[in-house]
Amino acid sequence: MILQDLKSHIDELPLHLRAETSSDLVQELNDLIGSGGKKFRPGLLFLMGKLLKLPVHQLKSYARSAELTHLASLIHDDVIDESPTRRNTPTLNSLKNNTTAILAGDFLLASVMGELAEQNRNDILIDLTTSIKDLADGEWLQFDLKRKSPVTFKDLEEVSIKKTGSLIRWCCTTPGKLANYHDIPSLAWLGEKIGLIFQMADDIVDGMETSGKPAFLDILNGQINFVTLRLIDLYPHLENDIYELRTDPKRALPWTPSQYQEAILSVDRSIEDEKQKILQFVDKICTENTQEVLIPLFEMMINKIQSNYSQVLRG
Repeated sequence: MILQDLKSHIDELPLHLRAETSSDLVQELNDLIGSGGKKFRPGLLFLMGKLLKLPVHQLKSYARSAELTHLASLIHDDVIDESPTRRNTPTLNSLKNNTTAILAGDFLLASVMGELAEQNRNDILIDLTTSIKDLADGEWLQFDLKRKSPVTFKDLEEVSIKKTGSLIRWCCTTPGKLANYHDIPSLAWLGEKIGLIFQMADDIVDGMETSGKPAFLDILNGQINFVTLRLIDLYPHLENDIYELRTDPKRALPWTPSQYQEAILSVDRSIEDEKQKILQFVDKICTENTQEVLIPLFEMMINKIQSNYSQVLRG
C-alpha cells in the first residue's frame, strides 16, 4: 500500500510549466517534460517525507523543484557532452542548437527559483542554490580532469558528490528541515552517498549500447570515469593507451571485453560496499522514527540504481 501511494505521488506530480513566453521555449520544455523520466529524486524526497511523517501536500512543490532542476542539469549536460540522444530520445540541443538548449536550462532554473521563493522557506531556497553551485563546480572540476594525469578515485568522488550528489542531498535534507529533524548533516551525508553510487552506476551504463547515448561517451569526450580508472588499477599496462584515448577518440579501444567486464564487476563491488553503509544508516533512522516498514522501500530504491546496468553483469 505504501509503495502504491509513493508511485501515485510520483506519477501525479505536476511538472509542466505554465509561464507565458513570446517564443516557443515553454512549449519545447513541456514537450521534453512529457517525454518522461525516472523521477528518482522526487521519489526519494517523498520517501524521506514519509519517513519523517510529513503530509504529501507539503512536499509536492519541493519534489517538482527537484525534478525540474535535474532536467535543467541534463539539458546543460547534453550540450557539454554534445550528446544527440538521451534515453533513446533526441536531446534539445540536437533538435534545436546549443544556444537554445542553454537558454532553456537557464529558464527552467529561474522558474524553479521563482516557485520556491513563493514557499517562504529561504533556508531551503538557499540550500538549492548551493546545490546548483556545487553542480556547476563539479562540472568544472570534471572538465579540468580532462587535462590531469593521473586521475584519482578522490578526484572522481569529489566530482560525483558535487555533480550528482548535491541535488540528491537537497532531496534528503529538505524534508528534514520541513520536519525540524535534529540531524540535518546526517541526511546530507545520506544524499551524497546515494549520489556517489548513482554516478558509479552511471559510469557502468556509459559503456552500454542500450543506454540511449553512444557507448563509451565519457572516455571519447576525454573523461576518465570510475570504470576506466578501475581498468587502469586492474591492468596497469593499459594506462598510457587509455589516457591517449582521451585526446584521440578515433583510436581503437585498448581493452578487451573481458577486461572491461572485470572492471565493471569491480566497480559494482564498490557500489555494494557503499550501499551497505547507506542501508545501515537507513535502518537506524527508520527505527529511530518507528518507520521500519519503509526500510524495504529504501532498499528497493537503491537496488533500482543498480538495475540500470544489471544486464552487463550477466555478460
